[in-house]
Amino acid sequence: MFVDIIYSSETRRKGLILISELLLAAILTGIVCTAWGTASFLSGIFTWVGFAGCTSYFVVGEKDPLKNAIKSYISNLSGIFWATTSIYVSNLIGIPAMGIIITTGIVTVCVIYQSKFEILSSVPACFIGCFITFALNGDYKMAAIGLLCGAILGYFCDQASKLAAKIKNKNIDNNVEMKKA
Repeated sequence: MFVDIIYSSETRRKGLILISELLLAAILTGIVCTAWGTASFLSGIFTWVGFAGCTSYFVVGEKDPLKNAIKSYISNLSGIFWATTSIYVSNLIGIPAMGIIITTGIVTVCVIYQSKFEILSSVPACFIGCFITFALNGDYKMAAIGLLCGAILGYFCDQASKLAAKIKNKNIDNNVEMKKA
């Protein structure tokens, strides 16, 4: 059975309430995301762009958190480049809808082919950069800033989960330990 809050007679007697690692990670990550939501609101950066960058962080899958953040952001920047190029070329053609149709195929080939380079091997993160740029009507500066914030957000969410695991693995009172959800 999954146990998220442990409040037994033994813990009640000692004044303890223990929670699962998953619930603790969720709470800590929620705090980090609330801080991001506040910062994005105050700075004028679209909150959802940061969450897209955070998603990129988690799809990259590197073991080292800093390398993960860097790789996700560079992949996002690549996507921003390809989307901006697509918008520029489609405007040159003079029929924007036709230009987007033509450049979509070309950009897809380029994004997938560039994945042979390790730093650009996260195709989903590259496409996230593309999608964000299109959603922002080509505002590549806002895309780049928001996705950078998202890579940082992903890093801090990851660290919050690791902190939860560290807290969970610490034996409380040498007898009572949190249950893994």
